[in-house]
Amino acid sequence: MRHRVAGKKLNRTSSHRKALAKNLMRSLLIEWQGKGHIVTTRSKAKFIQPRVEKLISLSRIKSVHNIRRAMSLIGDRKLVQLLFDEIGPYYKERPGGYTRLLRMVKPRLGDASVRAYLGYVREDDDYPEGDRRHGDSTGTAEQDKAAEEPQAATDTAEEEPTEESPEVDDADSGAEEPQAATDTAEEEPTEESPEVDDADSDSEEDSATEDDSEEDAAKDSK
Repeated sequence: MRHRVAGKKLNRTSSHRKALAKNLMRSLLIEWQGKGHIVTTRSKAKFIQPRVEKLISLSRIKSVHNIRRAMSLIGDRKLVQLLFDEIGPYYKERPGGYTRLLRMVKPRLGDASVRAYLGYVREDDDYPEGDRRHGDSTGTAEQDKAAEEPQAATDTAEEEPTEESPEVDDADSGAEEPQAATDTAEEEPTEESPEVDDADSDSEEDSATEDDSEEDAAKDSK
């Protein structure tokens, strides 16, 4: 039964675990003026996050008692001064949730352990490379203009074929001309049809004369 036994042991002795927590808290406080986050294993980040949250809550009220408590946990006068002069006043109106913990996609190269990003929650913070929010726009005017320019270029590209549509119509009209010529060519033989009729009438006259000659020959024989 593990009654009243809180926290993780991290496979370390008590002295090693306390030194680890102190070093990680120092590293995170130093990064307040730097990139604003540290990268460590996920188990260590989950172990250190509640301690950092309590330390920042302590720094919101600057008093001798709170400064001595922070000094006993950190053991560095410059970092304690930074904590109470900058970090505490920054989060004075925020009732908790001063840090964020994000699991990173790529594991550690040495032993493939899961890495995590532990950083401050503030307006000018930077997200790690593995986070999907890395590089998102904040809605500035320049970024809005850059986003509108490609859209305008695509709109003009779509309008260009509609302007060249008359040329396509001319090609269609040119294609219709040969068809009209073929229609006229088909109609020409119909104009020559009377000649065909004349030839038929001549043949009929020849046949009539032959009939008359045969009748005269029959009469002569009689």
